[in-house]
Amino acid sequence: MIPDPIPELTDAQRRLIVLVAGGATFTQIAADPATWLQPAGVRDAIDAVLAATGTRTPAHLAAWATALRIVTEPVRPCGALIAPPALARRHQQVLRGWAGGMTDHDLAADFGIASTTVRSYGKAVLAGLGVGCASQAVVVGVLAGLVLLSDIDSDWPAQPLAGTVPSASGRPPAGRTDPAGAPALVQL
Repeated sequence: MIPDPIPELTDAQRRLIVLVAGGATFTQIAADPATWLQPAGVRDAIDAVLAATGTRTPAHLAAWATALRIVTEPVRPCGALIAPPALARRHQQVLRGWAGGMTDHDLAADFGIASTTVRSYGKAVLAGLGVGCASQAVVVGVLAGLVLLSDIDSDWPAQPLAGTVPSASGRPPAGRTDPAGAPALVQL
């Protein structure tokens, strides 16, 4: 059980979280009628949601939202949910770092290596999970049990998210929606 309550979020903020977790571009977010945003206001809206949720990066927000079941599935079916890949130790550290709000620069400093090497590791993580961005990687990582709840927030238990057993299709059970009743993630 995750101890922190979900902060009060508007429907537009929940939709923004879902879009960010799906790796949507600023243009796609602004074009979504549920967000009520102008293109110039997308960055400020994301920053406001990061502040409201206590998260540091879009990937951290995606991991947090998945742990709290605001996001319940990746944008596209993902084989990593059927059989989680055996990521190398450093690749696991990158994935868990992203889930905890670390940037590639933070990870490079933590590992004592060049940022370009961390970016190379990041590309390997994305390829290994079959996703296109860090936000989607952490969604899949949380759902596949590759990321522990304590990787997202140190106050949470050091265990994977409960009840994330995938179906044979690689997607969570049909009909899963976010708490506002909207489909968890839509094809962008």
